[in-house]
Amino acid sequence: MAEILSQNQIDELLNELADDKLGDIKTGLEEKPVKIYDFKSPKKLSRDQNKVLSSIADVLARHLAAYFAGILRNYSEITVASIEEHPYYEYNNSLPDMLMTAVIDIDSINGSILMDMSNSLTFTLISRMLGGTVDSAKILDREFTEIEIALMERVYKKICIFIQEALANIPYTNVTLSQIETNSRFIKSIRIQEVVEVIVLNVNIGSIKGTITTCVPYTYVDTMLVAMAQNNEKIETIVVSEEVKRSMLDELSNSLVEVCGILGSVKLPLKDVVNMQVGDVIKLEQRINSPALVTVNGNTWFLGEPGIKKTRKAIRLSSYYRGKKFNK
Repeated sequence: MAEILSQNQIDELLNELADDKLGDIKTGLEEKPVKIYDFKSPKKLSRDQNKVLSSIADVLARHLAAYFAGILRNYSEITVASIEEHPYYEYNNSLPDMLMTAVIDIDSINGSILMDMSNSLTFTLISRMLGGTVDSAKILDREFTEIEIALMERVYKKICIFIQEALANIPYTNVTLSQIETNSRFIKSIRIQEVVEVIVLNVNIGSIKGTITTCVPYTYVDTMLVAMAQNNEKIETIVVSEEVKRSMLDELSNSLVEVCGILGSVKLPLKDVVNMQVGDVIKLEQRINSPALVTVNGNTWFLGEPGIKKTRKAIRLSSYYRGKKFNK
């Protein structure tokens, strides 16, 4: 005969089942990292501005990936890791002492931005440009030599071209390399308390992993985004004006204009004009075989040959006046 469970045994079984289910639920939940928001210094970059900045970073990442693949002869993957806002001193303090930082000038904002690569990526590029391989690069904890700085200067000058292409929507933009500093503590182009946007790109080249970090003061970011918005508005205005122009031409197409055929002309002194009488002969400047001028509302457009058509005087258009051509 089957054993009958007591009430206490049943309660214990139910408690064990409940504990197991709660354990499964707790283990199934993934803990998401929590970011601490500082309400004393709220973020200046709006969500829309962040999207625009992210799209610029994406364009730059694609250019850099193709460029590094050509230099290193290896597949390069570069993605936008993060865009964060920090005081400049926090960004500067997070950098190692031995790091190559490029100061890049942008004319359209009248200011400079900073760009640096992790040493793993820097020494990999230097090794490959000196004839080594990607895997043979050694990360050294020492100061950079003049040759290494000169090699990276070539790389950063090429990167300036890519930045200029990424900022193509900003008119009259010229991006140039100002200097390369091996100790970021000596850079004085940005104030310590200034808010900066830090754009981090993750770089994967075979077994080599590194980052490219760009530091842009917020005031310059705002200037760039405003310039891009104004340029887009100008483009839209041009498109609209063309549509308005076409509609105006359609409306004016049935308007009447005065077309004249001028056989010739001459300039006379005022005294001769005052003394003119019926029967006088005026000698014109044009020769007998010279074409007549055809004017439209006083503007000369064509040359023509005078003649007769049926019972009316007529003029045949022979050529454009002085090579002018007009869109029909």
